[in-house]
Amino acid sequence: MTDSTSIAPPAVTANLSSAEGIDLSQFEQVRTEVQAWQTSHGTQVRFVEAHQLPMVDLIVRFNAGTSVDGEHSGLAALTMYMLDEGTERLNAEQFAEQTERLGAILSTQIRLEHASLSLRCLSSEVVLAQAVALFTEMLARPAFDAQQLVKVKQQLRAFQSSRYNAAPTRAQSELFSRLYAGHPYAAPLGSTEQGIQALTAQDLRDFHQRAYSANNLQVSIVGDLSRAQAEALVEQLAEALPQGWAAAELPPVSPTSAASAHVPTPAANNTLLLAVPMSGRPSQADYPALVLAADVLGSGFDSRLMQELRQRRGLTYHISCRPSPLKAGGVLAIGWDCAAQYREASRELVAGMLEALVNEGPTNAELELSRRQLSGQLVRSVATNSGLVELLSKGSHQGLPADHLVTYQAQLSAVSARSARQALQEHLDLSRMVTVSLGSDQPQQPLPPLPHSDR
Repeated sequence: MTDSTSIAPPAVTANLSSAEGIDLSQFEQVRTEVQAWQTSHGTQVRFVEAHQLPMVDLIVRFNAGTSVDGEHSGLAALTMYMLDEGTERLNAEQFAEQTERLGAILSTQIRLEHASLSLRCLSSEVVLAQAVALFTEMLARPAFDAQQLVKVKQQLRAFQSSRYNAAPTRAQSELFSRLYAGHPYAAPLGSTEQGIQALTAQDLRDFHQRAYSANNLQVSIVGDLSRAQAEALVEQLAEALPQGWAAAELPPVSPTSAASAHVPTPAANNTLLLAVPMSGRPSQADYPALVLAADVLGSGFDSRLMQELRQRRGLTYHISCRPSPLKAGGVLAIGWDCAAQYREASRELVAGMLEALVNEGPTNAELELSRRQLSGQLVRSVATNSGLVELLSKGSHQGLPADHLVTYQAQLSAVSARSARQALQEHLDLSRMVTVSLGSDQPQQPLPPLPHSDR
């Protein structure tokens, strides 16, 4: 063996300094200045000036998600997907050609509580003006052409079928149907084949005139423009939209009983979701404690669930825990896959670990590790315009103050083991736990014995 002490250091490292003494756990503090205002039309706006790149990122979010479908399943989704299929002035092909000519990127997203559409384009005066005009035309004056509607219906039916056949989304659908029985949240996929088929172009026009109104809108902007330019952009958009309507508040979620269900499918492994109702809201002071506790339980390689189910027992490749703070009643959900014969045993293990966390709370060491992870995620997100505009849109939807990004790290630092335990016990209802599983139905077995070194 060569004596390493006799080898001279490579020249390329000669000028490097020692990393000793550097605290890698300390992240740069977020100092993003968010400007917020409300237009005369009732539109809520959040804006960050970012002149490092000649780009503008814009997200518009309407309270027009699938939970406001009412008796017309698929209404919200089909309306949103038809917006970029032509306007009163341009057919679908012409609209796509103009978008491509400007180099603009458009994207859409439909969720239970909102419909979001985004625009990314260069910030040069000519390109930005044309891109915003085209985006405004799409939002305010869609054609809802009957022929295009036939095509989009076929696409939406195929998309929904593929989602339903995918184990994670099928499991979520089964879970929500039980956890939110009788509530608009009970159908997270948002569309049925019969509902889509029954909708007409006039149904979409009527819904658009209500839900896509200026006072039902939140706008988030990050980019290379001034406050005056941002105000003019939003005013142009809001002025063109329908006026004077906003979606009614959803009814509160009625309490449901604990339940456990298995849905047989051909899949060899089982996909499981375990969830409990969560009353905490992002605008509440103790919500960061819930986020940290969920991270301790099941977010990242060092979380309790990953250590127990993957590292020690080899039951799954991945398991995650995520709080979803829906406005009418949120949920804390845990999802994983496992071999079919360990379905019930793994469910009991996960339920027990959740109960232990609620009863005992996390340790200070676990909280510190999760604080580092969440702070790092935040710093990485605000470092890009696309990540930052997503955070602005999410914060606006959740009713968080404009300075939330600046204060969030301090809020995480203020969480103690005691306050985390109190938040868990205050906001989670373990008596209403719901579990669903999908996959082959095999005789159940106890968990395999732990390796000798882990006993």
